[in-house]
Amino acid sequence: MAFFLKRAKTYFENAEMPSNEIVLSVPTYASNVERQAYLDAAEIAGIKCVRLINESTAIALNYGFFRKADLSAEKPRIVCFIDFGHSKLTVTYASFLPGKTKILATHSDRNLGARQIDYLLFELFSAEFDKKHKCDPRENPKARLRMLDSIEKMRKLLTGNKDADLHCDSLLEDIDFHKHFTREDLESLIGPFIERFKICLMESITISTLDPSTIDFVELVGDSTRMPIVIETIKKVYGKEELSRTLNS
Repeated sequence: MAFFLKRAKTYFENAEMPSNEIVLSVPTYASNVERQAYLDAAEIAGIKCVRLINESTAIALNYGFFRKADLSAEKPRIVCFIDFGHSKLTVTYASFLPGKTKILATHSDRNLGARQIDYLLFELFSAEFDKKHKCDPRENPKARLRMLDSIEKMRKLLTGNKDADLHCDSLLEDIDFHKHFTREDLESLIGPFIERFKICLMESITISTLDPSTIDFVELVGDSTRMPIVIETIKKVYGKEELSRTLNS
């Protein structure tokens, strides 16, 4: 992490925006030991961390800053932020008044994200390749990375298209791997993940003690929230016809 922060610092210096101060965000479930490790990394990189905040707080502050002109002084605006990215899911509820943001509740599944979907597809395609050609991409690090990269690209294409192709030229022992996959196939395969996603949303509502009808807006954050089946699941759980996407997504 220290190496990463030091490299990031050089990008700002090259853009003639030098600074030795930084604000870092961490997942809400990060332990005290993990939070201290972030502070130590900043010190090793020669950067002063002026504040360490939760990612959910950072998202809410970003929303409040850009939407402050629309807020009412009489009635707090209740917003649900669903941050569904590569490796984890976090649901945050916050209330907004002009000049004031309050985090009401947050709930996470730290092992539910697009990464798990990619691994599931990787296992499926690798088994198919091994059965046909008698060599397993799962046992070759280079082939593994190449296939996972191709799977991620295909999955993203399926968010906007009903079908897509996966191409891995010379994947293993100069053998090509090509696969045509449909969105319907993907949604059928990830049914258990979507159920787990739905359960996490329901648990977050219980923890927040909020009535879904009192939630004014549901904001989406993270690349995985672009999947049609994810969007439909969120609409059903919260009873919303329209969803919004935050500026930093």
